Amino acid sequence: MPDDADTLERTDQERRVARRPYDPEEDTTLGVAIVCALADARDVSPVELKSPTLYECVDVASLETVLFSGNGGVTSRRGSRTVGFQYAEYAVTVTSDGWIEVYESSLTDVA
Repeated sequence: MPDDADTLERTDQERRVARRPYDPEEDTTLGVAIVCALADARDVSPVELKSPTLYECVDVASLETVLFSGNGGVTSRRGSRTVGFQYAEYAVTVTSDGWIEVYESSLTDVA
């Protein structure tokens, strides 16, 4: 996957608007890294993301466990696993190799 492109077409209806690395061995938590990626997508400060809260959209602790915990709490990066969830108008994917990607849909929901 090219990491030099700011926009990567995922499907005909989605385009990547933000990409951020995450290292579970660093000081930043997964939740903070996801919020920063979403803030990058909206071009705002992370403190401006108020609604919905991240925790209304995904169980970050479970996400951390599924993607980054191995036996005895040792980080496992063998293989590649991906978990995706919806945050407002964005589709977010987090991969076990440490990438958080935010996609914007070109489709609009009609209520």
